Amino acid sequence: MRCLFALILVLASSSIQAPTALRIKIAAHSNMPGPRHTLETSDNTTTYYIQGPRRRSEWSRFAMLGPMVTIQRCDTHVLYTLSPKRREYMESSIPSLADLEKAREQAKQKSNDAPPNLVFEITTVDTGETKQAFGHTAHHYITTTKQTPSPELGQEPSQTVEDAWYLDMPDVMTCEPVSHRPRGFIGSTFSTRVGGLIGTGHTLPDIRPEFRYTGPEPQGLVLSSKRTTQSVHVLQTGEKQNAESVLSHEIIEISEVPIDPTLFEVPSDFKKVSQFTK
Repeated sequence: MRCLFALILVLASSSIQAPTALRIKIAAHSNMPGPRHTLETSDNTTTYYIQGPRRRSEWSRFAMLGPMVTIQRCDTHVLYTLSPKRREYMESSIPSLADLEKAREQAKQKSNDAPPNLVFEITTVDTGETKQAFGHTAHHYITTTKQTPSPELGQEPSQTVEDAWYLDMPDVMTCEPVSHRPRGFIGSTFSTRVGGLIGTGHTLPDIRPEFRYTGPEPQGLVLSSKRTTQSVHVLQTGEKQNAESVLSHEIIEISEVPIDPTLFEVPSDFKKVSQFTK
């Protein structure tokens, strides 16, 4: 009996000392115009693990690469991107907030104070609605972004409406707290991709964005978001065609789970590469 009791104490002690991490699962869905202007549907589930300055994300499918894993080491500002299928990994640096600010200033100086050629009018409305989720209170915001490019960019105006709920807890997805609002040149990267400017022959230095905000800035971790973009595509014939794309994601799990510390390490048998093999 004493031996059994001692064994129980050992097991209980080991379970208490086992390292844990915050696990967040997000389900994403998209309907995007395809190359032949047909809607292409995609579903993806991503699992995040957060432990102190370390982050790990597991993508069930990432574009044409299949399942992917990323490991962020916020303390050393290093990002590892792993391809389990290929047993390969890539290494890159994570810019600090100071690095981003410096890049913004350099981009601003490089523009020689030229007028903006891409204007974002961003209006956010706090609906006042709240709901409970995962032991936290979520607040409801609707943000409308009108994107107006100048003629030199050869693009049509577009509009995006984001219907989102924000939990009253820190956004743990990134190494350092960041604003949900883009700022300056660096902040335009995601927004211009949504509007279809990336991949049209214009390099990022050609784009001089200006952001005009109205309403409050949402704070906290995004519980769910549905982003609907209305845009106009110009066909090779010169004909204009209306297009709509929908991107949505929702947190389906937030839990504290025991983990193996090697979860945040690159496996020793993975090969470091500059580009993944096909």
